[in-house]
Amino acid sequence: MSPNKTGREKARCPECLAAIWIKDDVELWDPITCPECHAALQVVRLRPLELDYLDEEWEDEVYDEEEE
Repeated sequence: MSPNKTGREKARCPECLAAIWIKDDVELWDPITCPECHAALQVVRLRPLELDYLDEEWEDEVYDEEEE
């Protein structure tokens, strides 16, 4: 396996359409960064593997609730 590939699962970046190799034990909602355009993404579907933009606004709400 080449050093750029971290697993056998491959998905496309919705921003630049680059192929992204994902670790085999990826889980739903895991954050991913595109190695080409550095877009913040997350896993939204496991079969077939699909990525979408990371919803940073949602993450901020979760952190705010945990602090209270």
